[in-house]
Amino acid sequence: MLNNPRLIALGIALILVAGLAALASLPRLEDPYFGNRDGIVLTQFPGASAERIETLVIEPLESELRSIPEIKHINSTAKSGVAAISIVFVDEVPASETDRLWSEVRDKLEKAAKSLPAGASPPQLDHERSYAFTWIGALRWQGEDADLLTAGRYAEELASRLRNLHGTDLVKLWGAPDEEVQVKVDVIKAASVGLDVNSIASKLQNSDAKSAAGELVNGEFRLPVELAGGFEQLERIRRTPLLTLDEGGSLQVQDLAEIYLGEPVTPKDLALVSGERAIVVAVRMLPDQRGDLWAARLREKIAEFSASLPAEIEVEELFSQEGYTSARLSELIVNIGTGFLLIFIILLFTLGWRSAVIVAVSLPMTMLFALGCMRFNHMPIHQMSVTGLIVALGIMVDNAIVMSDMVMRYRRQGFSPVASATKAFRHLWLPLLGSTLTTMLAFMPIVLMPGPGGEFIGPLAESVIFALAGSWIISLFIIAPIAGRWLSGEKGASSALAGRRLGPWLNIHYRRFLAAVLERPRISAMLCFALPLSGFMLAQTLTEQFFPPSDRDMINLEVYLPAGSSIFDTQRATERMSEVINSHQEIESLHWFVGRSAPPFYYNIFDNMDGAPFYAQAMTTVRSVPDANRMVSVLQRELDERFPEYQTVVRRLGQGPPTPAPVELRLYGSEIDRLVVLGDELRRIALETEHVVQARTSLGETVPKLVVNIEESEAQRSQVGLRDIAGSLAASVDGVVTSSLLDGSEQLPVRVSGYAVKGTSVDRFMSFPLVLPTGPRPLSAIADAHLEPIQAKITRRDGRRINKLEVYIQDGVMSATVLDALLKNIEKAGFAVPAGYELEVGGEAENRSTTVGKLMGSAGIVAVLLVVTVVMAFNSFRLSAIVFMVAGQSAGLGMLSLWLANFPFGFTAIVGLMGLMGLAVNAAIVILTELKASPLAMAGNRADIVETVAECTRHIVSTTLTTVAGLVPLLIAKGQFWPPFAIVLAGGTVFTTILSLVFVPAMFLIMRKPYVAALVSERMARQTQDRDVDQTSTV
Repeated sequence: MLNNPRLIALGIALILVAGLAALASLPRLEDPYFGNRDGIVLTQFPGASAERIETLVIEPLESELRSIPEIKHINSTAKSGVAAISIVFVDEVPASETDRLWSEVRDKLEKAAKSLPAGASPPQLDHERSYAFTWIGALRWQGEDADLLTAGRYAEELASRLRNLHGTDLVKLWGAPDEEVQVKVDVIKAASVGLDVNSIASKLQNSDAKSAAGELVNGEFRLPVELAGGFEQLERIRRTPLLTLDEGGSLQVQDLAEIYLGEPVTPKDLALVSGERAIVVAVRMLPDQRGDLWAARLREKIAEFSASLPAEIEVEELFSQEGYTSARLSELIVNIGTGFLLIFIILLFTLGWRSAVIVAVSLPMTMLFALGCMRFNHMPIHQMSVTGLIVALGIMVDNAIVMSDMVMRYRRQGFSPVASATKAFRHLWLPLLGSTLTTMLAFMPIVLMPGPGGEFIGPLAESVIFALAGSWIISLFIIAPIAGRWLSGEKGASSALAGRRLGPWLNIHYRRFLAAVLERPRISAMLCFALPLSGFMLAQTLTEQFFPPSDRDMINLEVYLPAGSSIFDTQRATERMSEVINSHQEIESLHWFVGRSAPPFYYNIFDNMDGAPFYAQAMTTVRSVPDANRMVSVLQRELDERFPEYQTVVRRLGQGPPTPAPVELRLYGSEIDRLVVLGDELRRIALETEHVVQARTSLGETVPKLVVNIEESEAQRSQVGLRDIAGSLAASVDGVVTSSLLDGSEQLPVRVSGYAVKGTSVDRFMSFPLVLPTGPRPLSAIADAHLEPIQAKITRRDGRRINKLEVYIQDGVMSATVLDALLKNIEKAGFAVPAGYELEVGGEAENRSTTVGKLMGSAGIVAVLLVVTVVMAFNSFRLSAIVFMVAGQSAGLGMLSLWLANFPFGFTAIVGLMGLMGLAVNAAIVILTELKASPLAMAGNRADIVETVAECTRHIVSTTLTTVAGLVPLLIAKGQFWPPFAIVLAGGTVFTTILSLVFVPAMFLIMRKPYVAALVSERMARQTQDRDVDQTSTV
């Protein structure tokens, strides 16, 4: 093949076509897509307290779910009227298996639902919350007298159209009113004729004839039978007869109730767009789509829909991920171009223009090869995969540099172009394979890492591996023959600029230095350990950080009111806070979501606050990223000062897997009162800790409950049971749905409830008329009532009660610093965990240890493969040992680089260290390969060792400089995510290469077999001489 230019041309054409086709067809996302391992189960139980919901709803559901071994954690929250159970699968569950497991979860829930009490709704599973929405828009009413019911119907229509849009994964609505037919019964009038809410609802159910009445079948036809009279108009409901009057006629529903179309008195959630109520539509794209093309189709569909809207309603875009995706990918492409230019300049300076052109040609070809592999592996283009190509940019030229340098050497020795390429191929294919495999294997633990952490950072390692594989193939089968034909055999041709200007002076002094090193190889080798050891020691002083904040011009703002607050209280609180927030000119938009979490607009934002009228979350866009970073602390301070009665949390968007709070402590126990007391003490200590701005416990808040004590003797005399009374009261307060109205294509529930009962006072409630078999009586006639406090919510984790302390810290402060200070303060305060109780650390510290543990889980297997690869490449354990010592040194030097740059020690730095240990040994492998190929060097000839190492130095320096140049865009990147990763790779590579040029030849001389044998003989001779001297003295 090396002698067949047609095959080479076809190979180049194949790579070009495959790469360009992949570039045009690969999906484009902003961030990697996570497996769907998180879900939430919601069960409504109106009127039930948290204690009853825990016992009657959560425990049966948890008991059934625990039989699924793939479930990692079950986190439950019991609140008044609702149970929320969060399910998390183990990280080892692959994304392809999650749908099957969710089906199994659904089956378990259906089985457990049979044991739930009457009045509890069937459990509803939602497992579509693990990824951010791609586009978020709002339908707003223009002008006064907003008709939200009409706007809600248009929002449903828009959602329906977008679900049918090709490439759409999920569409959800926020703030949409629940349109119902409200039948508000005058309970006093109804009681006077012997009716109550339940009996009226029952009569409406019997009058709503929507069911089939059979089918007539004979030999000539089939004829379905249907009764006329189903509810299709409000007037039909109004005229439904309830009682036949003695004087003739009937008592109709409209005589006792007010009937109208509307939403419940208390909406479940609100969406406030720029301070006005609206309906928000959130759309998520499938991960196999190109974001730019899908967004264009989406906007076309929305423009078409907007043209059919009435003038009072408009569609406003609140958020589009495509803008961020395009900006990020454009920035990364510019980084690739910058790295390519820097690498070419360095190659021109170190190798000469001919070799520089040949090596530079390999860069775009290797990129296209990697893109082709990404398409074959179904890997989208996003920030991680493209960053992997940037990381590989400086590494992928190493093979081409070594190959072209070797071909040049053979050409200067007088070999023909084909012979030079062939000899270089045979000499280098195995050593280059060994160095390529060691680098690839160093990145394998990242690829094999399970769970969200692996899915997030894994594509970076995969694209590096694809590029390295392409680099090895292209260097052997394309660069070698091209270099043979292109490079001249004349010594002066294509010489490097650095070689012409600095070569003679540097060569002389460098060779003298190497000779001095080899005069005392053991001392030189020992001195080489000084810097790595200092790196390991200084690493203990580095601040720990899991993942840094994101560089996004958005802020995550959450506010918690007291647990007993209504959704309207929370709405008023957001209006007051909006005045403060909007007073800053840096704020571009502010949208509130009250009663539930906002639609996730970033990949690591939780969507887990359901049925929370005391909670609101804001989607805040700021003018620029620096303004967003600055406004976090400004808004946190101002909102805390202006609204101390609220708990406000202002945070930057983060990177990596989501965490509810940066610092978290979990206190397990059985008794709620004891957990509350212990949690309050921990919260007090946390608030006294430096840099803490807010601290919340999951237990401790109480809400009032009206306890009605029925005199059972009076109830028996009235011929009524306690359950009947409870059912009558619940129907009047919350309403009961037994029928529906067909309004065009919509089926609207008909809710029958008491007029003005839900918002009444306790005194008026006690005068509520009960319709009893013995006649109507007020509730106060058979009962008295009093208020008592109850727990607002009860939280559980894996079947145990828990009081969770969430600690929020000042922006820019490391969570590890605050956690250490908090634990010390707890110890100083003498806080003791009672017997039977347990204190556990969560938050970023737990995520960090878990993620690092998963990362290192496959390190042992990969280490064995590395040993096998290097030993097979050298066929020598002693030479392989030198390589592994260099790898160990590189880790210390990487941490030294991190310390010198004053970056925290986070997950990206750990990933960089793993890559560094495979990358930095390449120089050692090249040096040892050349030394092993020299008979004089193997014989211990110091002059030949110096000469061989000096010959290798040029392309080693070139590969090191190109590696650093490829990482320069990441070194100067905005934000705090990539610079620590890049400084570990770049600084560690430079330090390790410099040390390798000294350490490797010294260790080669020490560990060479003849040298070791001579050293042993010398030591034995010295011992014999000492023995003879001792015997002579004795005589």
